[in-house]
Amino acid sequence: MYQKWINKEKEWIREYCVRTQKESISKVFPLVLVVSVFLFGFIFFVDSGSMVDLFVGVLGGLIFGSVISIIYFFIIYIELNPNRYIRMIEKNVVELSMTEEEKEQLGQEMLETLENKKQVLYYEMSGARSNNTPARVMRTPHYYFQVGSTPYSNLIRISDIAFIQTGSERKLVTTRNGNRKRHHYITLYTIGFYRKDRNEREVIDNELPDYAMGFFQEDLRKQALEMIQSN
Repeated sequence: MYQKWINKEKEWIREYCVRTQKESISKVFPLVLVVSVFLFGFIFFVDSGSMVDLFVGVLGGLIFGSVISIIYFFIIYIELNPNRYIRMIEKNVVELSMTEEEKEQLGQEMLETLENKKQVLYYEMSGARSNNTPARVMRTPHYYFQVGSTPYSNLIRISDIAFIQTGSERKLVTTRNGNRKRHHYITLYTIGFYRKDRNEREVIDNELPDYAMGFFQEDLRKQALEMIQSN
């Protein structure tokens, strides 16, 4: 059941990866080719004024642009690989030190919750640099789970949590538009989860939660909190 759930998560994020790869390549590939052809053709033609050199420049621009586009494609492929996202989820599972029986129970609960959809909140990350990543928050009988956020996933064992507290923070975000950098602030609305064993673990900063779910919209945070706290 655990592997079946992992496979379902992989298929879910694969759709986003493939769609984003196609959109990125369809925009970047023609732009790089046009700029490379124009630049190389212009340089070669201005240097000699020969139509032959213009042709050589255009050909060189095509080759250069193709190489850059292929490199970009591999970077996008690595960044938007479903296996990369799945490794983040599996890291959460490892951090909870689950036995094989617990992993199977987790998988079964996740699959059942996804099927009945009563304890699932679907949305898209629409804030700065989020690229409209599909996301959801789930509550199963024994776990809270957020996927698609930053960090990509949070898996929380309900029995570990002493209390939950909401908050918000202002974050400085840097975005790029061509060669220009733009700095602006965003508000991140959070749900913080505090574990029962904080004293035993000698947590230094009592204000910071052990786990936190983040949202760019306050109403989404409210919906997620209501679902988490429902019986």
